[in-house]
Amino acid sequence: MAKTQQIDQSNIIFETLKNDLISLNIKPGEIIVENDICNRFSVTRPPVRTAFKRLSDIGLIEIVPYKGISATLLDLDKIYQLIHMRTILESQIICDFIDSKPDCFTIEELDHNLRLQELIIKQNPVNENNFFEKDSAMHETWFKKMHCEQIWFNIQQQQIEYTRFRMLDFVVTLKYPEIVSDHQLLIKTIKERKKDLILPILGCHLNNGLRRMGDLIFTDYKQFFKLSNNTEYWRNYNSRYKKILEEQLK
Repeated sequence: MAKTQQIDQSNIIFETLKNDLISLNIKPGEIIVENDICNRFSVTRPPVRTAFKRLSDIGLIEIVPYKGISATLLDLDKIYQLIHMRTILESQIICDFIDSKPDCFTIEELDHNLRLQELIIKQNPVNENNFFEKDSAMHETWFKKMHCEQIWFNIQQQQIEYTRFRMLDFVVTLKYPEIVSDHQLLIKTIKERKKDLILPILGCHLNNGLRRMGDLIFTDYKQFFKLSNNTEYWRNYNSRYKKILEEQLK
């Protein structure tokens, strides 16, 4: 019974801290004190340490023996590569989705999601967690319709780093209308079945957070990041989607 209770406690601690880390309630690089967590959840050390081990395994915290525990920094090189991977993979899924000729109910589901996004961003302040949920649900739609739920799940598991970056983009730039505009263009293109535009539209959309944050990554928020040695390479590589899209929309 005691062991079961300890597992339950550990699960609660893990999920709570995971949400805190992803939503940036615990900021990248922030020190996490074991005693504080024990007091917060009114538990002993074993369930806390089990939760810490799981958080370390998924890359959200760093445990350094004899030094302490801290939230991991946002790895900019990893973020660039995750965006690149997702752009290539998801654009193909969307093209397959277009070829499947989605019915009117599926299109209405996407339109309804867009309307909810528009309502959320009219609130003051915007609830970034609600917006993130609708944003993710929209992208998930074509993965589900193409029977690729496991691929979407894998993306979500692998892109925790990118998810944390997106939350930073949300709360720092507050450019929610721009994100919704990206979504509107993407859904419009799906409806018009213009597959040749999907890759550049999605590439621009997924990279726009990096553009919005811009030099803030290297100035005001540099303490949150593990900077990349290949920043210029990735900037040039990813900006090509914008150039391609501009050419095709002329």
